[in-house]
Amino acid sequence: MGLTVSAEEIIRDRKILKRESFLNLSWNSYLLSKISILFLLSAIQTFTFIAVGNLILEIQGMTWAFWLILFTTSCFANVIGLNISSAFNSAVTVYVLIPLLLIPQMILSGVLFDFDKLNDLLSTKGKVPVVADLMTSRWAYEAMAVYQFKNNEFQKSYFDYEREEADADFKSAYLADELQKRNHFLLDHLNPANDSIQKLVQISKQIIYKELKNEKFTTGLSQNNLIEVFVKDGYTEKIGNELDRYFDAYEKHYQKIYNVNTELVEKKMAFYEANGFDIQQEKNSYYNESLSDLVKNTSTKERIMEYQGNLIQIINPVFQSPKPRYDGLPSTFFHS
Repeated sequence: MGLTVSAEEIIRDRKILKRESFLNLSWNSYLLSKISILFLLSAIQTFTFIAVGNLILEIQGMTWAFWLILFTTSCFANVIGLNISSAFNSAVTVYVLIPLLLIPQMILSGVLFDFDKLNDLLSTKGKVPVVADLMTSRWAYEAMAVYQFKNNEFQKSYFDYEREEADADFKSAYLADELQKRNHFLLDHLNPANDSIQKLVQISKQIIYKELKNEKFTTGLSQNNLIEVFVKDGYTEKIGNELDRYFDAYEKHYQKIYNVNTELVEKKMAFYEANGFDIQQEKNSYYNESLSDLVKNTSTKERIMEYQGNLIQIINPVFQSPKPRYDGLPSTFFHS
């Protein structure tokens, strides 16, 4: 909508612009007038779209958030439309160019295809490709999906507990097992002679170090020893056995956190029920199960994967906090 209303604006005024250029009229005033009208038109269009769409789909409490996201996206498209309108002299050229601008926005938005299904030259396993990060549609889609899941009237009361629960579940059920396996691999190959085995040993050491260097649960784990072992290559059988015991404690620790947060959610629901709130009715009104499955990525077969010497969490992206790019890895889709 943003592109189509602005794509012909400057082309249509060619004769007027040519005449007014002789009068030295302000180009900035001309552009400001165009932008003001287009932004106003986009505000009305997107509000109408949201009002009708939310009514039909029975989406409640999301009107202003959705409008702001789509309005800013439309404003961006208005500016692109003005740029292509000023760059070309033919309206035919402009309308041929519009689909070429829209198709990448659609394909790389994350709506039509999973990013993992894109060509390997573009995709990054478990992450958003850098080229998709350049698409406005990708950010708008993610913002709408995450906001609706996180801030609907039912979910927002439990989101922080469920985030802790999901993090603890991932660490106890998947990450602890993966790190334990890699530690056993290191114990089985203390003095590898084969170059390929040596390379795998170094990768396993690197992965364990990266996962543990910022770990909050440090009972039985010394950060100084960690650096000595994995950075200065001081891994021994004794250290491996100590890590083995640490990973058992690590798993039990996060299982306990998972159980605590599950109990807190249940207690909070029981408290609301006792005070006259109909939890099931609220869930039926505000909670979208398909959206929940989407942002939690429950359909994936892989819960955790290795990529370029890093372990990447695939499950529950919406419960992951945004992290700065490290080691060249792009951001996770649907993070909160």
